[in-house]
Amino acid sequence: MLSTDVASCWLLPALAPRSVIVTSPLASRCAHAHCSDDGVVLPPEVTDAIPPEKLSDAWMRDEKAKELSDVLQGCSLYLVGLGPKKTAVGRVLARRLSRYRCYDIGTLMASTYQQLSGSEEGAESVTLAQLVSAEPLADVEQLAGAVLQQVQAFSRSVFVTWDGAVSTSDFAVMQQGIVVHITQDDPGAVALPAEGADEALKSWKAGHRKADITVSLEADDAADDAAFLIVDSVLEFIESNPAKSQEWKAQADAKLASGQSDGM
Repeated sequence: MLSTDVASCWLLPALAPRSVIVTSPLASRCAHAHCSDDGVVLPPEVTDAIPPEKLSDAWMRDEKAKELSDVLQGCSLYLVGLGPKKTAVGRVLARRLSRYRCYDIGTLMASTYQQLSGSEEGAESVTLAQLVSAEPLADVEQLAGAVLQQVQAFSRSVFVTWDGAVSTSDFAVMQQGIVVHITQDDPGAVALPAEGADEALKSWKAGHRKADITVSLEADDAADDAAFLIVDSVLEFIESNPAKSQEWKAQADAKLASGQSDGM
């Protein structure tokens, strides 16, 4: 059992610089993985070999991502749902949005747990699945809440939550941004507790439905295709909630005026 108060002992590791269903109204405005491949330029002989329709599609996706970056005004995105695919999608999404970073909460939970457990240097990394199966669910939720509280101060972020991020306190943090539920028929491996797995899974699925937006993916959807679906869906959602967009801007301006950092 986790014997240390994770809420007070959480040490954030060094951070690297760099089908849509609207299900609820938006609340308010607003990594350990580095999600930027900026500066990569393809040579002319490569771009010349790309079919024009592919180049047009890539250009359109870039324009949409730029539009969303401008509209978000620094508001963060939170990806919820089951399975590991949302991590890959989150990384691509952060790379497409200007000056955004990706934070994988599950990975941060596992690395923090390993630190708190006093593992020897060079020991094999603990996975989220090992953490969730080894500790009482209440302790895992406490650790997850402490990690989320630590990173949520960083605006211009894509936060990939762990599968069980469904509590009222989780949503109190996440609804400072926009919550996107990624759903799939087959989510793959899910990190479930050793006891009460069925109950936990049922509760998590129900909790994910509280998200602002739900995006349905197919098993063979590429991460970039999934990221574009999210970009399109969030733009659609913001357009349907113009008053909320003004709230984000007002809060962003107030934060800037107070001198608070956006994590850059």
